This record gives sequence, C-alpha cells and structure tokens, in this order.
Amino acid sequence: MFIEPGSDIELISPREFVDDRVYPEDGIIIFTEYMADAIKQYTDFKGRLTYSNKPYSIKYRDIEFMLIYPFYGAPATIVAFEIAIAYGLKRAIAVGEAGAVKPGVRIGEYILPAWGVREEGTSYHYMPPDYIPRIGNNLYKSLLSRLRREGVKVYEGGVWSIDAIFRETLDKIRRYRDMGVLCVDMESTALMAVADYRGIEIAILLVASDELYHGKWVSGWRSELLKEAEYNAVRIALDTLAEYK
Repeated sequence: MFIEPGSDIELISPREFVDDRVYPEDGIIIFTEYMADAIKQYTDFKGRLTYSNKPYSIKYRDIEFMLIYPFYGAPATIVAFEIAIAYGLKRAIAVGEAGAVKPGVRIGEYILPAWGVREEGTSYHYMPPDYIPRIGNNLYKSLLSRLRREGVKVYEGGVWSIDAIFRETLDKIRRYRDMGVLCVDMESTALMAVADYRGIEIAILLVASDELYHGKWVSGWRSELLKEAEYNAVRIALDTLAEYK
C-alpha cells in the first residue's frame, strides 16, 4: 500500500493557527540547543528560547528575520514550517544535525543536501511516492558560495531522512551510501517536499554530529567541536540571508 496525497480541500488549514502578528519573509530554522545559544549570541533575541510551533522574530545586522525552532522530527518540523508559511515565510535556511554515512565526512563538517531519499512519512502527504526532492535554487547557490568564500569544507550530495533513528541499520547505510547519500537526518526531505509544494525557497545546511560508517556509532554530541561548528553554521546561514538578493 502506497500513501498518496489527498486531492480534496484541507479540513484544517495552517491559517487557523495564525494571529495578527507580522513577520519577515526570510527565516532561519534551527533544531538544537547549541543553535539556540548561537541565535542569542548573534542576534537581538532576549529571553527564553524554546521549541515552539509559532515563529519568533529576530534581528541580525539590523535586518529582521523569522526564526523557526521546532521540535525535531519531520511531523513536528512541518507543523511549525507550515505555520511559518501561513505567516508569510517565503525563503528559509534550515540548519540541522546529521549522521555522516559517507566515509571521510567527519564530525563538525558541513553537508549541503542537493537531493534526498524519503523515509520519513510526512512528505508522502504532500508529494507522490515517486517524487525525489531536489534543491538547486539561488538560495542554495548563495549558501554554497558563502561557505566556499569562508574556506569552509562542505560536501554536496544526498540526504536520507528517516523517522526511526533506532532503525538506521548497517545494510541500509551501505546501500544509500553507494547511491551517493552523504548523511542521515529526520527532517530534510520533508522540508524539501513541503517547500516545493508550497512554493517556498529553501536551502539546508547540515552539521555532521556523528559518524555511522565505522560499523559502530561514533558520536560528537556535547563536544566543543560540534558546538563550534553549529555556532558557525548559524552565523553563515544568517549572513547568507542578510546578503541574499
């Protein structure tokens, strides 16, 4: 049985969750406490920053942006993403973590997904089963250019998104790696599919938080290396958005 997207009207619209607040059209999506701390360091945000379905407003280099900080996983992320779109989001850079499946991609290095393998369930309610999510828009190119100008090593290729982190099995890691997949996460292909469906320009910058190609799990969580890489990724994303035309 394949999941096919519905073709009739949506009974519950994201607009039902929108109030009269006004937000900028450009936004950044973050997922981790390190990234939230980076937002507090680089922007004017004051107060407590917690997971939320509703967006925040931030200012960076005197430019206002929408900040989306969803709970991790495709379903929760897309709830927040859809509400942000209902508030007027047009362009976004998502900064997340991923497990490296390509040998040589090390903890703290950056991955720019250009296409994806869909093993999360959310995107199948937006796009048909044979849809392959791809990114090659101008925002993606601007982010890549920014990374290269700063001399940051970045890998381009596929991302595998899965709902079940405890089912990232060795056979699947090898299979997808041989297809050109660089890493695995929980949200990227859903974000790509919904952005395509809603006509939103998106780019995704992933930080390798662990390595899954050794035959055992090698984690970088809670390390200073990962913290520094995520802080820098947030700044690069904000600079890209600030200079994007």
